Amino acid sequence: MSRRPALAAFATGLLLLATCVAASAAPSRWRLDPVHCQVLFFADHLGFSRQMGRFTGVSGHLELDPDDWTTGRVEAEIAIDSLWLGDAGWEKKMRSDDFFDAGRFPTARFVGERIEPTGEATARLHGTLTLRGVSKPVVLDLRRNRIGRNTFNLKQTAGFSARTTLSRKAFGISRLPAAIADEVEVVLEIEAIKE
Repeated sequence: MSRRPALAAFATGLLLLATCVAASAAPSRWRLDPVHCQVLFFADHLGFSRQMGRFTGVSGHLELDPDDWTTGRVEAEIAIDSLWLGDAGWEKKMRSDDFFDAGRFPTARFVGERIEPTGEATARLHGTLTLRGVSKPVVLDLRRNRIGRNTFNLKQTAGFSARTTLSRKAFGISRLPAAIADEVEVVLEIEAIKE
């Protein structure tokens, strides 16, 4: 066998191997599981306590390679009407144009585009949050909990926890500054199912 056909066969083999590696490394699409996605937030109330609110209407998807989760991307929407505070009157007030203005801005949107690893299972997720019509860069401290088969539904599932701190005034939510702190801690518990 001459060198030229041997080199061609070797090059073809390398090309096929590279194609297989690239195909296996391509991120797949994972749907956020609304039953197991929670967005909690905490804000100081007159110095007496840190009051909690929760959004349950979370939808969206991840683009995720389980072998290299730090290459992932996320797009998520939060339905403002899904706000729960434990009191119907206060929820109505918070949905009004004094606060979240759900009538004009029914959803908040987060797009996470860059993951900066900080440890084996931790990272910073850099993205943009759009809330009440205002878009700001946000960095989430992210922890990968588990990626694997869910023993209940037998589907591939990815689970993450994240947290960040926001200024509500930065998003145009500035009413009652003497009663509600500007600094708001946000905690997320997220599960996504491979499509």
